[in-house]
Amino acid sequence: MYEVLSQWSFKEIEEMFSLPQTKQVSRYYVLPDFQQIAKELVKPGVTLQLLWEEYAQDCRLEGKVFYQLTQFKKHFNEYLNKTNFSHILHHKAGEQAQVDWAGTRPQWIDPMTGEIIKGELFVGTLPFSNYSFAQACVDQKSASWIDAHVKMFEFFKGVPTLLIPDNLRVGVTKHTKNELVLNATYEDMAAHYQTVVVPTRVYRPKDKGSVESHVKHLTTHLIARMRHYQCLSIQEYNHYLLIALAEFNAKPFQKKEGSRQSMYETFEQECLKPLPTYPYEICHFKDAKVYTNSHITLNKHYYSVPYQYIGEKVSLKIYTDRVKIYHKQLLICEHRIAGTRPGAYSTIQSHLPEESQHYGKWNSERYLNWASRIGPNVHTVISRLFDQGPEQQYYRRVHAILKMADTYSDQRLDKACHFALERSTHPTFNLIKQLVEHSMTQTNSNTLPQMEQSYLRGADYYDSFNRKD
Repeated sequence: MYEVLSQWSFKEIEEMFSLPQTKQVSRYYVLPDFQQIAKELVKPGVTLQLLWEEYAQDCRLEGKVFYQLTQFKKHFNEYLNKTNFSHILHHKAGEQAQVDWAGTRPQWIDPMTGEIIKGELFVGTLPFSNYSFAQACVDQKSASWIDAHVKMFEFFKGVPTLLIPDNLRVGVTKHTKNELVLNATYEDMAAHYQTVVVPTRVYRPKDKGSVESHVKHLTTHLIARMRHYQCLSIQEYNHYLLIALAEFNAKPFQKKEGSRQSMYETFEQECLKPLPTYPYEICHFKDAKVYTNSHITLNKHYYSVPYQYIGEKVSLKIYTDRVKIYHKQLLICEHRIAGTRPGAYSTIQSHLPEESQHYGKWNSERYLNWASRIGPNVHTVISRLFDQGPEQQYYRRVHAILKMADTYSDQRLDKACHFALERSTHPTFNLIKQLVEHSMTQTNSNTLPQMEQSYLRGADYYDSFNRKD
């Protein structure tokens, strides 16, 4: 063995007894890319702890020395202070939008009368970048409030996670320590855009001050720029308002680099949630009860509902051209409302029971039996009503007619129906009621009440004017 080893060179012997070479570790600490870290930190859910862990893991894989968490934060804060980006520690990009009505009111001129019209100014701000939106509205009602939000989301090209309004009645119905009730339309709009409304806390000036500071700064700039414009409509005013708004967002910061526009485009725009496929369509809500005839009423028009919901309370979601009917947040049917008239019915046959005469507590058979007990004329009137169409449409009207017997007696109601049938083949409730009330003042029950009279004079009467004395 010795003879073999004696033939080896020194390098061969050294290689045999040396340990496997490991990757050489740099003696210098690696500084992270603070600019990229700042951009990542503004995203929702991202923390400095998470970014340090990712930085440390990258250094381990590359065999480099990394800073511990305390030194990492110290160097990062120094970077933020040098670049004036310290505000990213207080807000997250795309997390919230603060909205409010401005105290200063916009105005334009009526071209027909020369009258100065004053409107309302809606403002919305993304507090991370201070990128802002504004729109003049005719009033502070719900329709204007909702429309301004829709336009704001389109302007931002995305939707923030939270909406922070003041406790305005148009947005918040009730806000106490234990309960928050939003305006139904406002809540529905927020659900459409998948955002959450979090009003400022009542009696917390700091919450409200944060919103108002942005509003005040924005309106001071916009209203000052718009004071020389002579606009002849709200549309023209909003046209020039957008131009002034673009100048405001592009104006460079005084104490740091960039502008609201550049901060929004660099950090915030990609953090906003995407817009839905369709913009929100304004609507309002109303509760209703399903009658025994499988219908609900809206603006004195009757709309059918599946008979399974008779007697139930339903919610109406009313648009300009249609109404959606919900039961416990489940959509059960929809009707067109454009062109409908009071007193008429919109009935879908499938909503009615297949054999309505055997269905439910009240039906045509029971009403006709009730009418027969009152009198033959009452029975005729009720029978003719049911002959006009689906019987469910007439339940309420028939019930109201028959109940008059409780007030005026069976005899008076039957006699009134007799007189009504002489006037019309299908007497209305109002006609019957008028007749039965009038009959109470008649001393002779056989006398036909005189509701309206007209007189036709013969030809001899008019010829008398042409005769000469």
